[in-house]
Amino acid sequence: MVKLEEVSPDHIDEIEVLSEDDNYSDYSDSELDEDEEESILDRIAALKDIIPQKQRDRLSSGFTTISSWSKTGATFVGKSAWVITTSMLLLVLPLALEIEKEQALVAYEKEAMQQQGAAQQVRTVR
Repeated sequence: MVKLEEVSPDHIDEIEVLSEDDNYSDYSDSELDEDEEESILDRIAALKDIIPQKQRDRLSSGFTTISSWSKTGATFVGKSAWVITTSMLLLVLPLALEIEKEQALVAYEKEAMQQQGAAQQVRTVR
């Protein structure tokens, strides 16, 4: 409880005035320590009272909607990538292997034809 007392003008002259050299401060050391311990997140959380509740609710619902759509889109992209990758492995990989075999066979036949041509030229020269 606070007790109020009226001070007369004569009594004001008797009050001792502290000089600047006395290192007087309006803040105690404990108050300064509390400010230093306050984190940035605490300060941001304290700012929520600046934004009205209606706008905070609107922002919250908008964020929830956007995050929901983002999760749905990421799921769709992931599943689509899985389907495309497995389809490529099952359909395109065997085709690519067969094309490579055919190219190797064509190269082998070309080499065999060149060897036969070289052998015939050696026979005709003799």
